[in-house]
Amino acid sequence: MRVLDRKRYSYVLLACDGEVILTFLLGGPIERDVSVRLTSAEVTAIEAGDSSAADLVEKFSADRSTYEDRRVIPTVWPGRDDAPGT
Repeated sequence: MRVLDRKRYSYVLLACDGEVILTFLLGGPIERDVSVRLTSAEVTAIEAGDSSAADLVEKFSADRSTYEDRRVIPTVWPGRDDAPGT
């Protein structure tokens, strides 16, 4: 597992087993974390500089339906023993 990008207390972008996973925090009455497998189009947009992990966090936070079928459970954080690829 390799950290590609991170913003403290917001998100971490990880390369894991050939996939790119974005784990981010959702605020509200209860803070929770969510991990999402990114599509190849999202990864390409980040690599090209047309988008960023922060942009995706904003998009995903605004509309859960944009990631619901790509959600990774349990969430993936660097250093966790149960994460894919560890």
